[in-house]
Parts: sequence; structure tokens; C-alpha cells
Amino acid sequence: MHKTLFYTSAGACYTHRKILVLRFPASYFTQFKKITNRFDMENTSHKKNKVPVIITADVDYSTHHAQDNKCRAFDRLIEATGHLGIKTTFFFVAREAEQVPQYPKVLAEAGHDVGCHGLTHGDEEEYDSMPVAKQKEYLRQATDIISGLVGQKTVSFRAPRVKISSTAYGVLSEEGFIVDSSICSQRFDLVSSNLFHYGWLRAPRTPYHPSKESAFRRGDIDILVVPVSAMVAPFISSATYVLGPRIMKLFFRILLAESRHTGKPIVYLYHPYEFAAEIPGAKDYGRNVRVHGFRFRRHLYRGTPDERFDWTVQMLRYMASFDDVEFMTMRQYALQHAESSDDNQQKYG
Repeated sequence: MHKTLFYTSAGACYTHRKILVLRFPASYFTQFKKITNRFDMENTSHKKNKVPVIITADVDYSTHHAQDNKCRAFDRLIEATGHLGIKTTFFFVAREAEQVPQYPKVLAEAGHDVGCHGLTHGDEEEYDSMPVAKQKEYLRQATDIISGLVGQKTVSFRAPRVKISSTAYGVLSEEGFIVDSSICSQRFDLVSSNLFHYGWLRAPRTPYHPSKESAFRRGDIDILVVPVSAMVAPFISSATYVLGPRIMKLFFRILLAESRHTGKPIVYLYHPYEFAAEIPGAKDYGRNVRVHGFRFRRHLYRGTPDERFDWTVQMLRYMASFDDVEFMTMRQYALQHAESSDDNQQKYG
């Protein structure tokens, strides 16, 4: 028995399309699982410390989802994460937070972290190229909106389309943000808006303070960068919709083996509106490749909104099945990291 797959930047996809395919025997998956089992056995001595796992959800601005479907997606997530005991970091675009104003507060009261994902998520909001004055203007407006809805200041940030710069990190620090997750260390992408992002390839894998010269080097800007997990392929929901939960669970096992050695957090990213049906014909996919990536990539994603929700819950339940996994929010991790750094400074200073 063989499985037919083709490869994209996110990995492999089961398909009937007439394109170049590679055929692997079913035993390939069995061997892959044996390798991850061996990693687990080799790392049993490192299981004394918990491995931080940070689940993140980007709530993008949307006019192509009906309000009822948006609310249903949030309600299902609140129920599922509550049942699993998983606190999530929801990065809201401020203009979208205004469209669903009850949910930032509801999520915060349920113990989730509500972070900022920019003001509009429009084509103009690019934190790797926006003028400083415009960055400050957008961030202050976004912070006021989100913090006002939540009832406390938001301190976690992820840039729209995960595009960031050292200049933006300086501005974020000045505006009171303490943690960012806009870097995808060692992710190699060929179809998204981050085409050939060499900065990601050389960025540190473990959390770091960025340099004033480069967002992708260690330095002394007063904000903690917590990268989204990746090993060439990203550990994100769109990869799950291409590869399927089975492969992504094996991917998690490899990341877990690494984290048991290094202590680095595992960061997973999804979008809540992936679980909401779109209004037919309402989505306008821009043609600017640098901003929106190649349009054809959306045809690689499998699953209905309900299936994608089920796959995501499968992934969360699988991660929660490991005794040495500890779920936390971005805010919690940043505060814990700062406390640990202070303790080390006092101890060794």
C-alpha cells in the first residue's frame, strides 16, 4: 500500500490534482513514528521540568464571515479550551475586536490572554516597512480599543502577516508591550506573503530580546520575542489542513523532544475564523503577492470549517495528553521569563 503526496512549503498534501507527486510506502509513516518514539525515550531524563506550550489564535479583520458564524466559532473554542484546561492567547485586530466587542472581555474573564494583532490588518499595516510615526499612531489606537474592551492593558503583540523589524520592536517597547510572537525561526516559506524570509532562517530558536540593528538577532531591546515553532515547515493550522493531524502530531513529538533539551516553548498558531463558514463570494483575495502571498495556496487547504475545528481540537487534546506539557499564555510566559531572568541575575550577578 502506498500513499501519494506532493510537497509545498508547508509539507505534503493528499491530492488528486495532476501535478508532480512523490509516492511513499505506508511503512514510511511507521518508521517516522519509531524515530519520534526513540526521541521520547532518549529524553526521559529531561521530563522533570515542564515544557511550556503556548497556543495562539489570530483574530483577523473579516467582512466575509457572518456575525453568527463568528460568534459560533468563539463559543465552540471557549467550550473546547475550557474542557481541556487550555489558556490561549488571542491576538485581536482592533477593528475586528470592535465587530465582536463582547468576546475580548469574555475571553479574558475565562483566563485567556487578549493580545494585539494590529489596528486594521490592511495592506498598509506592515511593521517591517511602516514609518515610525504611523506605527505609533496605529499601535496607540489599537491598544486603546483592545484594552478598553478587555478592561486591562494589552501587553502581547503579533504583527499582521507576522512582519516585523527592529524599529517596530523599539516602538512596541516604548508603548508598553512586553512580549511579541511575530518571528517564525527556521521557517522556509515559498507561497505565503513572507517569501524567502532569510531573517527567519537565522533567527534564534529560543526566546530572546532583539537587537537594535536586527529583529532576528539577540540584543537588548526591552521586549521578549517568543518565536512561532517551525522546522522548515511551520507549526500552524494551515499546515495541519495540508498535512493532516496525523503528521502534525508527529511534528509535535519532534518539537517536544527538542524542548525537553532546550526548555524552549512550543508555539502553535491558528485562526478562529477558519472554523466559520465564509459568505460566498465575499472574500476579496488581494493580488499583491508580497502582502497576500500566492493565491493558489488556499486551494491546498483541506477540510470544511467543522472538520478544521475537529482537527484543531484533536491537536490540542493530543498536546494535552503529555504529562510534562504545561499550557500558558504569552503574558504568563513573559512574566515567568522575566522573573527567572531576575533570579538568575541576583544569583550570578
